[in-house]
Amino acid sequence: MNETDTASEAIEREALLSLHRYCPADTRQELGLFLEEVSDGLVAGATHDPSILLNRTLGLGTSTTITRSVIDEVDEVYQRHGVAGRYFLHVYPETLAQGPKTFEGTRLGPVRGWMKFERDAIPSPERETELSIRRVTDEQGAADFGRIVAAAFGMTPAAGPLLAGLVEDPRWHLFVSYDGKQAAGAGALMIANGVAWFEWGATDPKFRRRGSQGAIMKARIEAALAAGCTMMFTETGEASGDDPQHSYGNIQRYGFREGILRQNWSPPA
Repeated sequence: MNETDTASEAIEREALLSLHRYCPADTRQELGLFLEEVSDGLVAGATHDPSILLNRTLGLGTSTTITRSVIDEVDEVYQRHGVAGRYFLHVYPETLAQGPKTFEGTRLGPVRGWMKFERDAIPSPERETELSIRRVTDEQGAADFGRIVAAAFGMTPAAGPLLAGLVEDPRWHLFVSYDGKQAAGAGALMIANGVAWFEWGATDPKFRRRGSQGAIMKARIEAALAAGCTMMFTETGEASGDDPQHSYGNIQRYGFREGILRQNWSPPA
């Protein structure tokens, strides 16, 4: 991995650690949230929530080579926690000991990858919307953020406080768009060591095509520039012919370019 990809992995790791670190204790118990280290990877999961965003292993192979025994160890963690049926193992092809053959004999098969994007420190394009964009500073704003994001990413309502807890970490900038007093959309930005990580962009279906995501993207870019960030990263699912991934194009419209494609392996549904 080159310096840019290493920086991208490092801040995404910090974002995942923060999500778990600032989760309220009662929410952690209700979700069955867990986070374990296997080799150089973070094995994250939620026994009582099916969202793939909560059930995934990040960072494996960033400093060591991925072997069959390591894959089996990751799978054992998920089976032990009752999440054997649906999780993602993120890998870069060059980190596998024997290429795809590393997975031979395991329960895992390849599924759609996730594309990482990178952006230079350049101004954001203009985007107009009649919605108001606010940075989250209070409990109500955090609750609105958590509710919108949890619903958008297929999480249970119990995951709302998990996401709202990010407001307690000063490295996060959470934004919510409003139509009057009604929350319409959300998005988050983590800033650490001059690097910006864009995550959790979501819109309430009732407010689609109102410019929420574009305006929140612009607000996050401006916050990153104001903080002096020299590298900016985000990611979304790999585009394909039958599902072009609308967020893919939106990311590119705001100055992000395709970076590295991360493969995903998963047990059978």
